[in-house]
Amino acid sequence: MAAALGLGNGAIFALVGKRVPASQVGSVTGVVGAAGGLGGFLPPVVMGLVYQATGDYAIGLMLLSDVALAGLVFAAWRLRRTSADRAADAVEASRAAR
Repeated sequence: MAAALGLGNGAIFALVGKRVPASQVGSVTGVVGAAGGLGGFLPPVVMGLVYQATGDYAIGLMLLSDVALAGLVFAAWRLRRTSADRAADAVEASRAAR
């Protein structure tokens, strides 16, 4: 599992280099790193608080899955919109070149 997570981490930073303008790669990489740091710190704290309050991990796991699903939906929406914008720009550029 750790190897798969490590491979995913490298893929995220490679994606930043491909999707972000060159002048903003450093800033976006910092934001992604900070989000990863918070993602490694906050969930265990929240899970501990939920377990203390309820004596069960179920609610904390549901919260974790809801946040992950929200992130997936946002990323899919954002990447699809970006891809569509790029495709429209490419079509417009090819028409202008004629």
